[in-house]
Amino acid sequence: MKHKLIHNNDVHPHSGFNKWLALLITNGVGNMWFFYFLMVFIGGWILLSKVGPLSFDPYPFALMLLIVGGIFQALAMVAIMVGQNVQAAATDARAETDHETLEAIHTLAAQSIQILEGQNKILALLQGQVEKR
Repeated sequence: MKHKLIHNNDVHPHSGFNKWLALLITNGVGNMWFFYFLMVFIGGWILLSKVGPLSFDPYPFALMLLIVGGIFQALAMVAIMVGQNVQAAATDARAETDHETLEAIHTLAAQSIQILEGQNKILALLQGQVEKR
């Protein structure tokens, strides 16, 4: 049996651009660099709003909270869920392929044991014939 390498692109019903975008967002949002980006973005927003020449978003920062807290979270949540589904499908396919490979290895090992036991019997018979002489 030949082992098949499974990629995220091989196994999920979402295809093409949608799958690519969902995986891009899931992999991009799900790391510390994106967290650092949000920290700098929010800090810069607050700093520009307080110290900058334009006070475009006063203290409770309602506009920033609407953008970062509401709109972005709603869009990111859906994209992340689709991306996680794609990743889970690829993981399941890899697990199934690994299981098939391990079953094949087990079958080969069992056959090897049978062959070795047969060879031991033949050697025992030959040794018995040599000792009779």
